Amino acid sequence: MPVSVKKKDGGKIPGPANVPSVIEIALQFLLPNGRPARNVVHGAYTVVPPNMQTLANALFTSISSAWGTRLGTLMSTGTTFQNVQVRDMTSFTNPIYISTGTAKPGTASGTPMPADAAIVLTEQIAARGKGLKGRLYLAGWTVAADGGTGAITAAAQTAVNQFGSDLLAAISGQSLVPCIAQVARAQYQGITGTVHPARSASHVTVTSFICKDLEWDTQRRRGN
Repeated sequence: MPVSVKKKDGGKIPGPANVPSVIEIALQFLLPNGRPARNVVHGAYTVVPPNMQTLANALFTSISSAWGTRLGTLMSTGTTFQNVQVRDMTSFTNPIYISTGTAKPGTASGTPMPADAAIVLTEQIAARGKGLKGRLYLAGWTVAADGGTGAITAAAQTAVNQFGSDLLAAISGQSLVPCIAQVARAQYQGITGTVHPARSASHVTVTSFICKDLEWDTQRRRGN
């Protein structure tokens, strides 16, 4: 039985992973420093989507519209929502489909925030456990979103929460259930000696996307 140690997850199964009946939905952005940014959410289905390209295009249309309305006025003109990419996780060999809609830039003319400054949307679920956390790190802001005391403005938090509601509705509107994908895990012994049973690949429903506080967060790789 695998044993977890520092920097090694004993329950992780090496190699590609499948998650049945779940669509991976990746939101692709370009930041003012020329670096890409990517956020991934998921949607579960009962009936296989009939056309994955149509799904990618429809999701981009609705999500990019919400992004432009809610967040675009606080985003740098150098920040662009480029596309939505979807993949059926039932098999790791399934192809990725990239939306073909027109990319949407931010419209705020102010000074850009550092590229690694992000506002976090948390995926809320009615469960606890390993692999049951989801976060979207939204970057590309201008100083218009900064409250001047190391915190975002209340208006920025409101806008992000509105975008979170729109995102939930966009996924649901495509006959998908917003969720967090869970890959299969092997039985393992944790660092404290507790034995954790094996887990089959599955998903857990997301009830909302919320911005919990006024703190700026960071993703260091974006500033490299």
